[in-house]
Amino acid sequence: MCSSQQTEHIGKPNNYFSTCLTGVILLSGATSGIGLETARVLALRGVNVVMPVRNLEAGEKIKESIAEKIPNAKLEVMELDVSSLESVRKFASQYCQKGLPLNILM
Repeated sequence: MCSSQQTEHIGKPNNYFSTCLTGVILLSGATSGIGLETARVLALRGVNVVMPVRNLEAGEKIKESIAEKIPNAKLEVMELDVSSLESVRKFASQYCQKGLPLNILM
């Protein structure tokens, strides 16, 4: 879908984002730096962003700070510590239970 439309959107990044970035994006690293800015921009574009985080408290603060500026943001924070196989299994199970698709993994 997006590849056939890429040439018509050259020089128009906002149109490209709104056309191609839809669905659910699982965005790691969303609590700081480039990941935080990516979460903000994706939320601004109306994308449903799932933020896996080690620290739920920090993740919720980030979610709140984005939601203050973008009230209709679709953000979800879920606990995940990739250094723990148990945490990865728990995250995967909880994600599957939500019934959400996984369109993009970043």
